[in-house]
Amino acid sequence: MMHANEIYSDETTARRLIDLQFPELGGMTVRRLSSSGTDNALYRVGGQYVMRLPRRPEAVPLLEKEVTWLPRFTGLPLEIPELFRKGRASVAFGHEFAVFRWLPGEEATADALESAEQAALDLAGFLEALRETDPSGAPVTGTCNHQRGVALVLLDKNTRKSIDILADEVDRAAAVSLWEDACRIPFDGSGNWLHGDLKPDNLLARNGRLCAVIDWGLCAVGDPAADYAAAWSWVVPEARCAFRETLMISDQVWLRARGWALYGAVIALSYYRGGKNEPLCRQSRQTLRRLGLMQASV
Repeated sequence: MMHANEIYSDETTARRLIDLQFPELGGMTVRRLSSSGTDNALYRVGGQYVMRLPRRPEAVPLLEKEVTWLPRFTGLPLEIPELFRKGRASVAFGHEFAVFRWLPGEEATADALESAEQAALDLAGFLEALRETDPSGAPVTGTCNHQRGVALVLLDKNTRKSIDILADEVDRAAAVSLWEDACRIPFDGSGNWLHGDLKPDNLLARNGRLCAVIDWGLCAVGDPAADYAAAWSWVVPEARCAFRETLMISDQVWLRARGWALYGAVIALSYYRGGKNEPLCRQSRQTLRRLGLMQASV
């Protein structure tokens, strides 16, 4: 189990929900998908749909927020999920859930992309458009999205604790130094829409190009530097400058973005290492290497 409070589901659960609530999908195959995601279990339904069932109580309001706000994002240069049906809590599964239309593509790894620099530019263009999306009435970063996009100093205690836990892998002195420098750069609170979770398996590629951004449970209005952390968690090092230049990121915001990359990596790695979520741990270690924070011997 990935979480102590894991909400159990399996293919039988997913099939029963379809039969009870979406009989028009009856007869389609149901297959659980592997993912490094921590909030939802994913089930492929036929060739056209994907069902997302929360896998811990904290994920239930995140999915509700996603269902509410995704239809309001229009005109973005990359594809985003389209809701097919919202599911009700029932005896079969005690929480609300959602079925989305399937977006064709594969995880946007380096091997799936013809040009790493073009992919970086495509993501930068997407974030630029998202940054300009009207934030009126939007949820403000905080408890609604696991704190993604708040002032970094609010995350200080947990970040330092995670760095200490990882002292056998991470250069503690260098990590603390970067963290303290990033925390000194204030976020003035005039936020923009952010995705909040731009890890590799939330980005899809098709025909060699970045094509879609999925899993919007952590979206909110906050510090866009939280998304710019993708410069270390996803963008390949040789394309990092192009990514930054496209978004015209200042030195101060760039430092906060490095802080966000550090935060995301140490929080995930300190909790999930030891067999709970090896794909996410590999992603986190790669980020820390790109930040120059892993011990030389690791």
